[in-house]
Amino acid sequence: MKYERIIGKRLVALIAPLVAAPAIATAPAMAATLASSQAVFQFDNFTHSAYSLGTATNTNTLAVVTGADSSTASTAEALAYFLPYSAGNISFSAASGQGSSYFGVAQSMAEVVGNFLVGPGESFGFNFNASLALQTAIDNPQTEMASAAGRTAFFLFGSTDGGQASLLDSFSVLGKVATPGNNFLDWQSSDNINYTSESSLNYTDTESLAWAAFDGWYQRSFDSQIQLTLVEFKQNQAEVKVPEPSVRLALPLVLLLMWVGRKVSRKSASLGQLKIVAAGED
Repeated sequence: MKYERIIGKRLVALIAPLVAAPAIATAPAMAATLASSQAVFQFDNFTHSAYSLGTATNTNTLAVVTGADSSTASTAEALAYFLPYSAGNISFSAASGQGSSYFGVAQSMAEVVGNFLVGPGESFGFNFNASLALQTAIDNPQTEMASAAGRTAFFLFGSTDGGQASLLDSFSVLGKVATPGNNFLDWQSSDNINYTSESSLNYTDTESLAWAAFDGWYQRSFDSQIQLTLVEFKQNQAEVKVPEPSVRLALPLVLLLMWVGRKVSRKSASLGQLKIVAAGED
């Protein structure tokens, strides 16, 4: 178990700079607008080994330039892993631009799913670390717009005697920053989830920054044998545009998160469609 935790932490340490590098490489040197959104989640110290597990990632980018003096770039990265006693993923989106007329958006999603069998009288638990970081910057609030949104969450479902699964516990972090515009950062969890947290939300007419970090643990006992399904997912979006159109080209945050929820629901309901293998198999 200690070996699995070490592998998981090393993977996160290796993945983080690889995810951030494309944005640094593609962003213009003197970007007039900039937006980035990143979420990281790691589980370790599972009390039980997952008997089946899976991961899923997806990225989308769009860059449109309509002015001769304009340029824009967008990048999205997503990585996920699941080992018997450790799991995690990273989702990163960034967009930047300069000039008089352009639009850039990046979206990324990452997900892990694990099934566990817990015997009567046993306790199921794990530790977790999570973070969400959002940033936007512009030069001219009258013509430029930059926004970044993100969500990371996990859900634990349980079923006994082959019955229908029900939601047992959940944890969710949601945030959005926009320059200019509204900014918010919020999180919620069920009673069985414990954590310590740090967070910050700051913004001006030309810059916005929000971040939150969590260090937590989960423990719950069961009287009878139960099958548990752990689903963790995240989605991040970054968007820049000049000028700001009267009709938004990108999906609103609410619709975006609804799409993610439907996608996660479909995958958790039909796990066979995910890249799921029995623990220990190739």
